Amino acid sequence: MAAMNFDLLVLRAFVCLAGELNFARAATRLHVSAPRLTRMIQGLEAEVGTQLLARNTHRVALTEQGAEFLRSARRIVAEADWVGRRLNLRTEEGGTFTVGCVSGALYDALPARVRAARLELPNLQFRLVEMTETALAQQVLDGTVDMGFTYFPMPDDELASRVVSRNAQWVAMEKQHPLAVRATLALGDLAGEVLILPDESRSPRLHRWYRAFLDPKGRRDFAYVNANQISVALGLCAAGEGLCVFPEHLRRLRADDLHFAPLARAPRTELTAIWRHDSPLRQVAQFLARW
Repeated sequence: MAAMNFDLLVLRAFVCLAGELNFARAATRLHVSAPRLTRMIQGLEAEVGTQLLARNTHRVALTEQGAEFLRSARRIVAEADWVGRRLNLRTEEGGTFTVGCVSGALYDALPARVRAARLELPNLQFRLVEMTETALAQQVLDGTVDMGFTYFPMPDDELASRVVSRNAQWVAMEKQHPLAVRATLALGDLAGEVLILPDESRSPRLHRWYRAFLDPKGRRDFAYVNANQISVALGLCAAGEGLCVFPEHLRRLRADDLHFAPLARAPRTELTAIWRHDSPLRQVAQFLARW
């Protein structure tokens, strides 16, 4: 097979278009005209020898080959970005380190670790970004963020990981709820209740983890309500919309109008730090992951 000669600009254009799935929006982001972007993608497909995008007047979608090629394209673009950042760090002794996290991590020890890193590495700027579980791992892989903090990440050979905290499960409820007289709750006490869980679209792995231990036999003893933020979940509890099962460290968010009780014999939530093995800034990631 003949060697392929990819222009990095074209690969960036393909990655951008794969994210937008809209030629006009992608062209605007790339600061090129839509016809030029079309020619770039057509040239790339000719070089690869297969159709990467299925497109008509109404929609753009990745083909199966396009989705496979996207994974490699993202890696190549990320590597090129990291080379530039590594040189920047060597010449200026500075740079930016971006940390992505799911919302629950903001109430754990992460902010304190970022403060410690700023003191330890005063020439490096730290940026903390909240994002969904679904986006986080992919953005660590493609180099958009340098490391992430998430619950139960999908294993990947490209990623290093370390569990940084384990938290017991508690149950929040309005103070007038019949179970509020109990100091400790068992799993059976929740049968027939409405349970407020992490949103399935934003945090699918965490949502499935809760469903698995709350209803291990799949009997559907509970009704479920999705909440896209822990503050929303606790607000729903206070309004009497259901019970919220959540990690212990989040109790500090709302204590004035809720009753909290530990859930006996429940597994612990594991917050995990993830970063690429070959990141030029992996030493910084390792420092942040030492809780």
